[in-house]
Amino acid sequence: MFAGAAREAVFSQPEVIRRVNGDFVPVALKAALVNNPPDNEEGRLYREIGRSKIAPQGICVVNSAGKVLDWVMMFDDDKDVPAFLDHALKRFAKYPDAKEPVSAERYMKFPRDKLEDVKDNGKAPKIRDRHPEGERCPAKPALQKGTVVARVVGRALDKEGKPVADTVRQEHYVEDRFEVTVKMQDALAKGLSDAGAKRFRLGDNLARLLVIHAYLGQLDVNPVGAPGGRGDLKLCEFWAQNVEPEGKGPTWLRVEGKSEAAGTSGDGDRGDGRLWHHDVKLTWEGLIEVQDSRITRLLLVARGAEKLKWGNKLEDLKDKVDVARLPAGHPIDLACGVRYGIIGAPVAADEAGAADAPEERPQEVPAEVGRQLMEMLGPAFMVFRDKVQKELELSDEQKKKLEKRLQDTHQDTMQLFQKLNDKEPEERDKELHAYRERAQENLTAFLQGLLQEKQLKRLRQVMLQREGLFALGHAEVMKELEITDKQRQQFIAVVQEMQKKIEPLLKEAQKDGKPEEIGPKVMKIRKEQEDRIEAILSDAQKKQWQKMLGKPLDLGD
Repeated sequence: MFAGAAREAVFSQPEVIRRVNGDFVPVALKAALVNNPPDNEEGRLYREIGRSKIAPQGICVVNSAGKVLDWVMMFDDDKDVPAFLDHALKRFAKYPDAKEPVSAERYMKFPRDKLEDVKDNGKAPKIRDRHPEGERCPAKPALQKGTVVARVVGRALDKEGKPVADTVRQEHYVEDRFEVTVKMQDALAKGLSDAGAKRFRLGDNLARLLVIHAYLGQLDVNPVGAPGGRGDLKLCEFWAQNVEPEGKGPTWLRVEGKSEAAGTSGDGDRGDGRLWHHDVKLTWEGLIEVQDSRITRLLLVARGAEKLKWGNKLEDLKDKVDVARLPAGHPIDLACGVRYGIIGAPVAADEAGAADAPEERPQEVPAEVGRQLMEMLGPAFMVFRDKVQKELELSDEQKKKLEKRLQDTHQDTMQLFQKLNDKEPEERDKELHAYRERAQENLTAFLQGLLQEKQLKRLRQVMLQREGLFALGHAEVMKELEITDKQRQQFIAVVQEMQKKIEPLLKEAQKDGKPEEIGPKVMKIRKEQEDRIEAILSDAQKKQWQKMLGKPLDLGD
């Protein structure tokens, strides 16, 4: 969603296009690789870029050594986009390489809403001119030999039935790419063989694949499978027939079909306020060329009508410029005719791998994302840290499920901060506290169904290590340590005193915009108060506490 919004709102401005092409080297990175880098030199560059990212997507400027100069999520106004480019160029002039350490600047909105910088780690990734001989670019993973690569283009039509001239808006123009697997082609070949000269129905998997890529708008309005939404494929019926049953050479199949897809925002829809409804009704026709059980050419056209509404119940999107709400997108109210075209051909030799399907690489959870979530939402989110996952000895399947959970949670959190952006501090803290409690409850329930008993026990030990004796605030910890009423009152008094000491520091950080200077002071106060809590405990309780902590785990921070 964000990438498309950035394209139409930021990189469609003539001045920005001129500046980016003239003063920068524009590069589009796959979010999946920034969030899940491969284990090689290129992956280390992705890790360095992702180390300071605000969210799974965004706009980033790096120097010649791959060190991040600036990350930005949104802008206060259109004029602030060229100003950001000027700002980044000044930083590049000062830090063109890795000879001097440079902190990564981060902006939720440039220039008004600046986040805490991420300090240089002193490591510069090695940057090659090209991939080593025999090493494939991770952005172009090998496809199984025989896979058909299909490209779909969609256009909204005006009242006269002609394509809308504006191709910048996502609801007016869309491009996408998908693959028709060898397994789907085998099913098609079998259906053709069984039918002979008769008309036969295309397999559900292939038919569904065609339909789910034919829609306008951003990713989050997929009428069949939008994240968090409710999708319904009401009709998906495709028929094929051999055009020349007695002909020699390749077989040509004439294809006809009808589809109706309808999706809407889910209940609560992650709490980010999104409200949408999407209907797509299409009539399909085209040709598929088949030779030796493989599709050699594919050409399909779909015509019909589409209705799409997108908004947000938490804020009026009409009141803001597009660059100020990139993660949320702009309001959409579309009802028009549409046309889609799909062209497909076998994967090129240089993109094909072995005849067998390539083995899927287990996804890795980015350490920086997990650390940020843990700091914002609580110790339970330590489970997203690389070192914690290794300590728990998670299976590949568990890692994949956690990776999906991580991306969903991070997107939710990004949407939350956008929602809280214009609220007063007191109201912001209240909503953040409620969100944190809800997120912890949901994650705990998820982990109960994912982790084994031994893994849950070790995770709890690591969480207690992270919280320290402030974990006495949990009822189950007090019960396990047999804390008396007197000790409980003493503990509460220490925590209240700590809060009184920290509160002025936090206000100072908000006022001066220098949270990096406040952090060490807060940690010092926390350590002093934790020593006071330890003095409250008896020798037996201290011994039990150490037993509850288990073997120490160093997270490196």
